[in-house]
Amino acid sequence: MAKPRVKTILKFIGGINKDRIGGNCSVLEHTDETGKTERVMFDLGSMFTPYESGFTAAYPNVDEYFDRTDLKTGKIYKALKPVNTLFITHAHEDHIGALINYTKMGYTLPPIKAGAFTRNFIRLAFAAEGMIAPEMEKIKAGDIIRVGDNIEVEAVDVSHSIVDSLGFYTLTYNKGKPYAAIMNNGDFLTEEEMPVGKAFNKARYLDTLKRKKVPTTVLCLDSTSTTPQSSERIGFDKAVENTYNAVMTHADRNLIISPVISRSVQNIAIDVETARRLGTKIFLDGKWLQTVKNAMALSGYENFDDVIYKGTIQGYLNDKRLTKKYIVCTGAFAQGLENYEYNVGIDDTSPIPMSSATKMALDLHPYVKIDKNVLILARQRIIEEINGRTGPKMLQLFASQGAAVVMTPGNRPVGGFEEVRMQDSGHANANAVKALMIDVKKAVPDVIVIPIHGNPEQCRNTEEIMSEIGVKTYVAGNQEGLEISHGKVINVEPKVTPMTWYAVKSVMPNPFAEREIPLEGMKEYWEVTEDYHPLQKICEVQNTTKSKERGKYNNHEKKISQAEEMPYREQMRKTSLKTKNKKIKTAYDLRKKMDKRNR
Repeated sequence: MAKPRVKTILKFIGGINKDRIGGNCSVLEHTDETGKTERVMFDLGSMFTPYESGFTAAYPNVDEYFDRTDLKTGKIYKALKPVNTLFITHAHEDHIGALINYTKMGYTLPPIKAGAFTRNFIRLAFAAEGMIAPEMEKIKAGDIIRVGDNIEVEAVDVSHSIVDSLGFYTLTYNKGKPYAAIMNNGDFLTEEEMPVGKAFNKARYLDTLKRKKVPTTVLCLDSTSTTPQSSERIGFDKAVENTYNAVMTHADRNLIISPVISRSVQNIAIDVETARRLGTKIFLDGKWLQTVKNAMALSGYENFDDVIYKGTIQGYLNDKRLTKKYIVCTGAFAQGLENYEYNVGIDDTSPIPMSSATKMALDLHPYVKIDKNVLILARQRIIEEINGRTGPKMLQLFASQGAAVVMTPGNRPVGGFEEVRMQDSGHANANAVKALMIDVKKAVPDVIVIPIHGNPEQCRNTEEIMSEIGVKTYVAGNQEGLEISHGKVINVEPKVTPMTWYAVKSVMPNPFAEREIPLEGMKEYWEVTEDYHPLQKICEVQNTTKSKERGKYNNHEKKISQAEEMPYREQMRKTSLKTKNKKIKTAYDLRKKMDKRNR
């Protein structure tokens, strides 16, 4: 019998996608001289699917790595290549978005290791869905986690637009000696101090790479912003100054609205500091912002506490002590706008999930009305593959209602709106990556780079930068593996079978449908191709369990049903919250009461 070959393989399950951002996931597998194999996974995120696909998100196919229980039969399918531990770099959706959805599909997640904020946010997100969070251990930079007999993972501080971001430096062993070294940076920045949490420390980072002697160090580099045309960073202080000046240029507008990516804490800090200079408080509007605030508090971060308004939004808007109001809300990517336009919905009682900013733009927000008193700070730039259509449309809807719009410049102008740089990207640009890697090459001469977190064009940009400074690269795709054997990278294992993803489809109630769908809707999970072509439905899951108790409130249910059955055009009218359509307003108020009772 042939002696097992010692090898370390780094395989990419998602995140190096042909046309979309997200779905970040990789597996490191090590086989020792006895044939024993151990595995660790890094991240498990969502991919942002195009609206026309009919799916709201897609996730890397992890069938061979996790056990799954069939929701209908109860049969347990054991993983062919079980993962020992899942390490999470940070709490952005493209790195954690699959966790809840795979749990809903019946998968059993392995033990998870993550930073304090990441762990707390995930636990709160599971609780918000009425689900039990998986086993999770809080770790911090410098912690070394031994996985099995031959894998060792050290957490490393990196900077990003969210707090507690970690990179992971992994060593595999052969007969007790270091065999291969892989640094997964996650999403990272290198250039400035962070307003919240820890910043990237280049000296400590380089020391981590060079103090352990191994034949080859493989570095996974974030390629999101390495395009040669990427602009130089302005930094936090300049972003605050520019935002403040934008507000003062429109000093006659006394209601400021800033749609944000709810978990990009470092960018929300710009609004916080601007509000401080204005002598006012901010109101956080939207479920995910509240979750972020709670996760920050649980993680020991109190940077925002003195500036956040503690009451209700009604109280905030009516508070005469605050002459200038500043609402930071969910919706930088206008979530739910296209869904609303193409699906049946009933204003605020609609089951279509919408961000706070989207509701405001559609004049569906129960308390905030857009008019000539409003200034929109669109600080998040338009990203073509995420909000290339919805972002501009939302801003135009704001303007059509009288709001002034100031936006961060993107690849194309929108509506002739005023453009001001009000924040930076959360990813290192081309010059920063190049400067870092010049120092890395001095510290670790045999370093090899794998571009990650980007489409093929973005990864090629990183490859060109590395070529300029004499660093060898391997550009791998999803389902391909980089094999490290006897201290050398010997080949890239090709994709053997066509890649598939799991995608989620929201199914909303329709009065003309034959089957009954609860008001909260259903989620259908499908196996799909790389082009989002559906192959087979895996399962379906009801969004909440609240509808099971709705029968207790028959009169309320009747009035909500009346609202649901209103003609489509009447449902869509912007005036539907006014006097002539009181049925919807009544149904909305009753819905809130019911939800409160169920909670």
